[in-house]
Amino acid sequence: MGLIRLAAAVLGAGAASLNTTLGNSWIDYFESGDMSGGVIQKRANRIVGPRSKNKNSDENIISSGSIIDVQENQCMILVEDGAIVDFCAEPGRYQFDASQAPSALAGSNSGFAALAHSVVEQFKAGGQRVHTQRVYFINLGEIQGFKWGSGNITFDHWEKDWTTDKPIWHIATTLMGNGVYSIQVTDPGKFFSVIGAQATGSNGSGLVRREDIEPQIKSEAIAAIRQGVAGLNKLRIGYQDIAANEYQLTKDVDKLLDEEWHEARGISVFKIAINMLDADEKSKAQITKFQETRGYTDPSMLGAYMGIGQTQAAQAAAANTAGAITGFAAMGMMGQNNAGANIAGLMQQGAQQAQKAAKPAIQSGDTWTCSCGSVNTGKFCPNCGSPKPQAAVAAFCTNCGQPFPDPANPPKFCPNCGTKIG
Repeated sequence: MGLIRLAAAVLGAGAASLNTTLGNSWIDYFESGDMSGGVIQKRANRIVGPRSKNKNSDENIISSGSIIDVQENQCMILVEDGAIVDFCAEPGRYQFDASQAPSALAGSNSGFAALAHSVVEQFKAGGQRVHTQRVYFINLGEIQGFKWGSGNITFDHWEKDWTTDKPIWHIATTLMGNGVYSIQVTDPGKFFSVIGAQATGSNGSGLVRREDIEPQIKSEAIAAIRQGVAGLNKLRIGYQDIAANEYQLTKDVDKLLDEEWHEARGISVFKIAINMLDADEKSKAQITKFQETRGYTDPSMLGAYMGIGQTQAAQAAAANTAGAITGFAAMGMMGQNNAGANIAGLMQQGAQQAQKAAKPAIQSGDTWTCSCGSVNTGKFCPNCGSPKPQAAVAAFCTNCGQPFPDPANPPKFCPNCGTKIG
């Protein structure tokens, strides 16, 4: 049941001209027909030849002497009683000869070795085949257009310290995303035995389309994406930083899907693309609230906020429907609480902290350098009276963010991750 490749002169001839090309010698002619639109597998189209004796029989039964046309990115398989007895993945036109051993033409597809071995072993075990064979074509090209939507994915959003850039606080957020991916049949033998054979049925229709496998592959794609996002949690990044790690995420997801579907079904899932992966509005609002609250721990920012509040209050007083005098009288009560002095004090405090941050005191042996530039040995600076800076208080583990109950007396090692403190 081997395949004899026809001469190059015949390869360009259409089915209608084969009568002249082969001298009316061909029995039937088999071709794939249109395999666009997400068609993965289909039964061959049979064109009755001048010497055919099967004009009224099953149109997919092949007889010795029939012609088979194999196009680019196709694998033609001959199936007998549910088993593949021969295949061809080399483009060209072939004549089927039932008296020859299987050809098992894999072309440049190195992954067909297992299928070729299986075909040869079946032929050795069964000897000369007497049952009829059916012809099917499997699309080996990339099939695009598969879509995925993640639903809700839990992700730990981390905020970092402004000065050290180390993660200090996190909150569970909800991500939502969508995108597309493509597939390709890379092991036709496994694909046919797991998926294609189920579509042959009693009449051998053999039609497998993208939509036939999309629900299953989509659910597994989403599971792989969730697993890939979970892996990003180890990086302790913010949700807005996911885009910077998108390439690695897609590589991880591609690997998970490819291993699962290639090993189990002979399909490689690859080129997954992420159109959007973002936190939902509720999560964004929680993060924004934390960031705003955290900003007011800076005296300058708190003072500025209070100043804005006073300005807005003055504007509201001027527009008071009961009269500007009434509005400003209320502001006078605020003045009794020295709000302006408080704002000035906060702004001054913030400026002092910024100055110290710009010129930090540096300890070296028994001497230390004050923020004013004076090098001293005592507990106070003789130039400006500033106290000698104390050792930094460890409020949390810089590695995992574990807070310490007594920052002034931190443990030597983090009780959560074992990192050495100090």
